[in-house]
Amino acid sequence: MELVGKWFGFGRNENYDAGVRAFDASEYEVAVEQFKICLASDPDVSTRERAKNYMAGSLGKLAKQEVASGDWTRALHFLDDAVSLRPAYADLRMLRALVFDRLGRLEDREWEISFSLSMNPRYGLAVLYDGIGALELGKKEEGLKRVREAATCDPRLASPEYEAAVQAVEQGDLAAAIDALKAVQPIQTVDAEDIAREADELAHQGRYRDAEERFRRALEISPRFADVRCKHGQALMQIDEIEQAIAEFREAISINDRYADAYAYLGVSLKRSGQNEDAMVAFRTALEIDPSHAVAQQEVERTL
Repeated sequence: MELVGKWFGFGRNENYDAGVRAFDASEYEVAVEQFKICLASDPDVSTRERAKNYMAGSLGKLAKQEVASGDWTRALHFLDDAVSLRPAYADLRMLRALVFDRLGRLEDREWEISFSLSMNPRYGLAVLYDGIGALELGKKEEGLKRVREAATCDPRLASPEYEAAVQAVEQGDLAAAIDALKAVQPIQTVDAEDIAREADELAHQGRYRDAEERFRRALEISPRFADVRCKHGQALMQIDEIEQAIAEFREAISINDRYADAYAYLGVSLKRSGQNEDAMVAFRTALEIDPSHAVAQQEVERTL
């Protein structure tokens, strides 16, 4: 398939490949250095864009390690670098909001939450913190509404601790409720994430049928992962299951209607099925969300 490199990027640049291998091995500092070299040396736009994605992801992983150790200042350093590469990544913005919260920079926290919600209005953790912000201002009913809404956006939030915190809000114990809500995190579906990583590796190796099967298994465990839906759609395209791919990209968009990758690859799949006008709408929507999206840019430029 002629677009394999464009989607998965492997085999196009020595430093890019080394960075991906380091990322898969959880050697994130090594990965960052390799992607830096790739960005400085490779003339291919799509390869550089992929390197930016991976570099931002590596920096995000490093930030999470610092969050786990309680070094908020160092975590913010990594997140600043990550956001400079990919300012429209809601996950990075929301992690930055959590760090600002721990540093007591509440205005910055609120700005990041608002930005995250502009990228994905149904981002459960961002909705939860939007509710926490309202509770901190004494807006009990508004805050309670948003806190309850958070679990409908992301059912993984609905832990016993979350339910106890909601009851505390209802009973008017806002200070205790706020502390409890800040301790709530999405229950990690480790199995699904591990399977998705295995699928990614299979895709890097060009084993798309095996990758498709693994992505499908991950989605059976956790069907609300928009990024896994999008990658599953890409694998389906590689094995010429175009209609199924279209359905997966549309499902990813239904989960996050600000997901530029999903719109771009929806456009590619629609184009391959002969739906050229709809494809252009999808490409242009991707560019409205992310004006630097390499795939959408290339496809739109071809029509000019």
